[in-house]
Amino acid sequence: MSLRRCLAPVLVASLLIASPAKAWASAAAPQSPAPETQGAALVDQLDDAYRLLGADRPGEARALLEALRRPLEDAGDPHQLIRLYDLIGYVGHELKDRAIEIDGNAHSAILNYQVAPLDAPDTVLAEFSLAAAYGSRDGRDGQVFALAHVLAAAQRARRVGPPSSDLEELEAQAAALMGQRLQGDGRPEFALVFLRRARMLADQGLINAGDVRKLDRLIGEAEGDAEARRDLLPARLEDCTGHAGLESAQMAACRRSADLAVARGDAAAADAILDRLISDVPRASLRADRYDAARDLLVVRLLHRQASDPQLRVSAELIANYLAYTGEVTSAAMVGARAARSAIDGGTYDLQLAQTCGHIARRALRAGAPDLARRMIALQREVLLAGLAEAGGSLSVADPPVLQRRLTAALLRIESARIAVGSTLLRFAEAQWAEVERQMVTIDLAAFDTIERLTVVEYAGVEDFVVPSYAAAVEFMGRLARRLPASDPRHDEALGGWVNALEVWWGDSARADALAEEAIREIRAAPEGRDEALVNLLVVRSGIVAPTNPALSARLTREAYEIVAARPGEETRRIELLLDMALDQADSSLVRALVAEAAKLAEAGGQVGLGARVRLDLKRAFIAFDDGDTDLALRLGEGALARLVAAGKGGTWMVVTPARDLAGLYAALGRMDDARKTYETHVLARSNTMVDGEEKAISDRLGLANLEAYYAPDGNTVRTLSTLLERARLRVRADRDLVPRILRAQAFAYHGLGDGARARRVARDALSAPRPPTSDTETEREDRKLLEALVGADWQGSRLVVQP
Repeated sequence: MSLRRCLAPVLVASLLIASPAKAWASAAAPQSPAPETQGAALVDQLDDAYRLLGADRPGEARALLEALRRPLEDAGDPHQLIRLYDLIGYVGHELKDRAIEIDGNAHSAILNYQVAPLDAPDTVLAEFSLAAAYGSRDGRDGQVFALAHVLAAAQRARRVGPPSSDLEELEAQAAALMGQRLQGDGRPEFALVFLRRARMLADQGLINAGDVRKLDRLIGEAEGDAEARRDLLPARLEDCTGHAGLESAQMAACRRSADLAVARGDAAAADAILDRLISDVPRASLRADRYDAARDLLVVRLLHRQASDPQLRVSAELIANYLAYTGEVTSAAMVGARAARSAIDGGTYDLQLAQTCGHIARRALRAGAPDLARRMIALQREVLLAGLAEAGGSLSVADPPVLQRRLTAALLRIESARIAVGSTLLRFAEAQWAEVERQMVTIDLAAFDTIERLTVVEYAGVEDFVVPSYAAAVEFMGRLARRLPASDPRHDEALGGWVNALEVWWGDSARADALAEEAIREIRAAPEGRDEALVNLLVVRSGIVAPTNPALSARLTREAYEIVAARPGEETRRIELLLDMALDQADSSLVRALVAEAAKLAEAGGQVGLGARVRLDLKRAFIAFDDGDTDLALRLGEGALARLVAAGKGGTWMVVTPARDLAGLYAALGRMDDARKTYETHVLARSNTMVDGEEKAISDRLGLANLEAYYAPDGNTVRTLSTLLERARLRVRADRDLVPRILRAQAFAYHGLGDGARARRVARDALSAPRPPTSDTETEREDRKLLEALVGADWQGSRLVVQP
C-alpha cells in the first residue's frame, strides 16, 4: 500500500476541503524495496521525510525533499519519484503553498501514467489532489481536466462492476467540485448534472453532513440561476456549424444548447453540437475562439465514451496541443499523458498522439520544465512502440515502418539524455546512452545508408515543434559511425556532424571539444585520404576553443589553411579560413593583411561561394568604417545584404548575421531607424520562441535593444530591457550569460539617459553576475572594461565615459 492509498479519505477542496486526514501520520510509511539503481540512503531519507510530516514538521520535510529531488531524478526510478512527489504535494498543502502542492501532484500523476495502467488508484488520487490544489478561484482549466479524469475513471470502473468505496468517495468529491466550478463559470444547467450526482452519492454517506449542507446550498443557487435562464431559446443544431465568422454570442448559445443536452441525458446530442462548432478546425490547429467548445467536447467525451475511442483521443490531442502552445504545459501534459496511457494500454500506435507528446515536451523544455519534458518524451516513446513485440529490442528489423518507429524511439532516448545533461542528471543521461548503444549493436552496418535515410535525412530541414530533433538524429549516426572502419568516408563525415551537433545544437562545448580532439588525433595517425574531414574538424574545434584559448584556435585555423592552400580550386575555403584567422588576431595590421589576401583571391576570378563573398564584404565594411570611410562601409554592408536577398536567401538563416552587422553599422552612424528596420525585417522576423527556444528569442530581441542602449537609448529601450531581464530570470535556466548581457545593456542605456545612480547599480550587478568561461571573448572583455569605468566614474549628469 502506498502513502496515497493511506490518504484516500482525504478531501475536499474549496467547497468541502477540510484539512487532510491525519490517518497517514500514524500509518507505517510504505517500505517498497529499492531497486538496484536507487541508493539505499536516498530511500532512507524519503522515509525520514514521512516521519517529519507525521511529526507536523513540514518546513523541515520540505528542505529534505528539495535536497532529494535532483538525486532521485538522476537515479531515474519512477516509483521512488512518485513517493517523492506525493510528499512534495503534501508538504505544499501543509505549508499552504499552492505552487508546491500543484507541482508535486502534477508530477506524481504523470509519473503514475508512465508506470501504471489507466485509472490506477494512485493516478486517480493524484489527479484529484491536483484539482483540489487549484482551488475554487483559480480560473485555469487544469482543474476541469483533472476532475473530468477522476469522474471518467469512476464511470469506467462502474462499467465493469461496482467501484471501490475509495473511488466512489473521490467521485462524490470530484462531482461536487466540478459542479461548483461550472456554477462559478455561469453554467448552471451543466453544473446541476454534477451537483446532483454528488448529492446522490452523499445520500450513501460518501460526503460528511456538514459538507452536504454546503452542497444543498449550491444546488439551490444553480437551480435558481437555471430557472432564470429558462426563457433563453437554445440554438438550433443547424446554426452551430463552425466557421471563421461565427460570432461569440452564437458560439455561447450553441455551447448552452450542449449543456442543456447533457442536462437532459442526451450526451450524443451535446457531442454533435460541440463537434460541429469545431468542424472546420484542422487537427492540432485550435485557436482561442474555438477553445471553449473544444474543451467542453473533451469533457463530454471523457465522461461518455470509452477510453479507447479514437474520437476521444482526437479531442485530447487538440486540447493538449493548444494548451502547450499557450504555455499551459502542466495542463497539456495531464491531458496528453492520459491519452497516451490509453493508447499504450490498448497497444494502439498513434503517430499523431506521439507527436502531441513530443510537442508538449518541446514546449515544456522551452518553458524551463525539463523534468516534465523528459516524462512526456518517455510517454511518447511508449506510444511509438505500442503494439510491438519486444518494444525495446533489436534495430535489425526488416520491416521499414517498424524500423522507423524503433529508430525514433532510440532518438528519443538521446533527446532525453541531452535534456538530462542540461539539468546535470548525468547518471540518468548515461543510462539512456547505454540503452541506445545496446540497441546499436544489433544494427547490420550494411544497412547504414538506410538507417541514415530514416534518421538524419528524415529530420533534415524540419522546423517544427519536433521531438526528436535533427540534432538527435545526427548524434545517433555519429555514434553508429564509430563502428565503421576509418577508411570509410562515412565514418569521418558522421563523426564531424556529431561534433557539430554537440556544439551548435546541444551547447555541450566540453564534450564537443573532447570528441573533436580525439577525432583529429585519430586522423593525424592515419591521414590517407582524410584531408577534408581533418579540415572540417580543425575549423569546428577552432571555433569551440576560441573564447578560452585564442592561441590554440589560431594554430588550428592555420593548420587547416595550410592543408587547403596546397589544393587547387579551393578559393572559397581559403577565403573563409583567412577570415577565420583574422578573427584570431589582435594586431590590426595583421587583420588587414589577411583580409587583403582574401580580397585578392576573390578578385582573381575563381569560383567563390556566395557566403564567402558576403562575409568578406562585411569584414571590409568594418575596416572601412574604422578608417573613417563611411560611404564605402555602407556600400559594402548594404551590398552584402542585397546580394543575399537577390540570390533568394532573404528568408533563410544566411541573412541573419549580415543583417545584424549592417544594423550595427547603421546604428554607429546614427541611423537607428534603418538599424531597427534591418533588424526587424531580417532577424526578428525569423525569431520563433517555440522552435528556437526562449533563450534564443530573448537573445534576438536583446541584439536590437543593445544597439539602442549603446547609441540611442530612450524610455522604450529601458522598458524593453526590463522585460527581457524578467523573461530571462523566470524562463531561461541554461544560459548563465544572458542575464549579465541584459544588465550590461541596461547600464549603458541608463548612462546614455544620464541616470548615473541606476547605471552604477546595474553595472555592479552585471560585473558580479556569474559568467561561463565561453563568454570570455574580446568583445565581452571590452564591455567589462567599460562597465568597470562606469562604476568608478562620477556619474552625476556626466558624459565622461565614451559610449561603445
